[in-house]
Amino acid sequence: MINLLPPQNVSAIRYGRQNTVLRAWSLGAAVAVAGLLIILAAGWIYMSRQVKDLQANLNVTNQQLQAQNLSKVQADAKEITGDIKVIDKVLSQEVRFSDLIQAIGNDMPTGTVLGSLSLSNKVSGALDLSANAKDYASAAQIAVNLSNSQNNLFSKVDIINVGCSSGSTLTYKCTASLRVLFSKTAQTKFLSVPSGGQS
Repeated sequence: MINLLPPQNVSAIRYGRQNTVLRAWSLGAAVAVAGLLIILAAGWIYMSRQVKDLQANLNVTNQQLQAQNLSKVQADAKEITGDIKVIDKVLSQEVRFSDLIQAIGNDMPTGTVLGSLSLSNKVSGALDLSANAKDYASAAQIAVNLSNSQNNLFSKVDIINVGCSSGSTLTYKCTASLRVLFSKTAQTKFLSVPSGGQS
């Protein structure tokens, strides 16, 4: 097919087609740029709202902590920590009562029996003993036997109280209350003292 159009018209048609393509590309680029601007604006608005929401939540949380008296909770936590330290100290000085009762039983004089044995709440490192005896002399002999230095059991024995009931039909009519303090040897023998905790 022979093109009989003058060269100027052919060029005009070619440039016209190229302009149409360029216009389409330009319009597409403008739409893409506009879309990106919209996305950026929406992201900025979303982020600013998120920041405001997070700040509001933080303020509410701080107010709740203040309302719940955080300082009191911290004071209670310190008190509990102190109680745990006291418990640990008591447990570190745990008395092996089974061995101790046998040792005391060996030192009890004839005509007496051991009634009870407990840690003293008056003197640190002391025990409160109660014993039953047939008479005053036997009750007094308990303190003598327990304080005997050859036994190496107690460094000090104090008689708190001795009482006898005259009208009783019981074999052991007298009761004696004593407070005893461990000797250094007995501490290592009958107390569960951790190494280096007590000399």
